[in-house]
Amino acid sequence: MNILRFLREQARGYDCNVCGQNHARSEIRVLGRLETAWIVRVTCAKCQAAFKLLVVVDEAHAAVSPVEDGSAAPARTTRRRRPPVTPDEVLDAHELLKGFEGDVRTLFRRGERALEPEPDKTR
Repeated sequence: MNILRFLREQARGYDCNVCGQNHARSEIRVLGRLETAWIVRVTCAKCQAAFKLLVVVDEAHAAVSPVEDGSAAPARTTRRRRPPVTPDEVLDAHELLKGFEGDVRTLFRRGERALEPEPDKTR
């Protein structure tokens, strides 16, 4: 089995967790081999985020799993791609947070308007 050919075919079914780019054009490099398993590094062609995989090949089927947790990766990603954060959004968040007074829990509290200014109580 040509492991690089197999990995390139499988890469089409995965998107980068950082930028959402499909891994079809990502760099795939074999770092080592252990019996029926390969350790590979995948580097996103768009954002250069890199991660390692442990690829275990069984005669019946092949499974690809992240090295960090050892769990089997899905055959296809089914989650929607989110567009990358734009520079304008970063600047808007900076301006919004510049005057924010509170803790992180307050900032990320769901269902409440933590970032809206409180009504003027001096009137």
